[in-house]
Amino acid sequence: MVSISTNPAVTENTRYENAKKRSAEVAYARHADYTGGNEAKRNELAQRLTATQADPQPQEFRKLGAGQLKQVALPLGETLEETIASWRNVRSEALSKTDSSEVDHQLAAAASAKIMEAEAQLALEDRLRSAQLAEASREASLVQPQQSNSATDSSLADAMRKLYDQAAAAYAIQTSAKQHGYMGASPVYSLIA
Repeated sequence: MVSISTNPAVTENTRYENAKKRSAEVAYARHADYTGGNEAKRNELAQRLTATQADPQPQEFRKLGAGQLKQVALPLGETLEETIASWRNVRSEALSKTDSSEVDHQLAAAASAKIMEAEAQLALEDRLRSAQLAEASREASLVQPQQSNSATDSSLADAMRKLYDQAAAAYAIQTSAKQHGYMGASPVYSLIA
């Protein structure tokens, strides 16, 4: 025997709210993993820097062969402004040599692309911030009582008076038509059984 029960507590809104809640939890967890990962990388870099500064060892110069690329640490800042400044330093160092190679030009181009990407993200954040401020100021202006202008009040009163006169004239025409035996068309409702 199969039993089907309908639970009115589980509605479309409840499912939607649960899905929204799960999505928010997943997004929060991803963000926490991302920021935690970056923080761990920063801590690791800081430890390596302090270790190399405490015990500087001369590094052996190694000439790169054909097809080998020089490894460059990509800069990440705490904020977008710091990241942009770091990428600008990378670009200026890559182009500072008088005999810069193709790899240096590629690095400078990649740095320029990263700068433009970070600036675009910064512009979007600024736009969002300004939109939020505009919305907050709009809500604040709606909450506060508005000071009325006498010119605005008088023009509004004139407009209301004109509308009232038009409505009174239309009512007068309808009542005189009814008195003379004219019936206005009324909607016909039919019931279908």
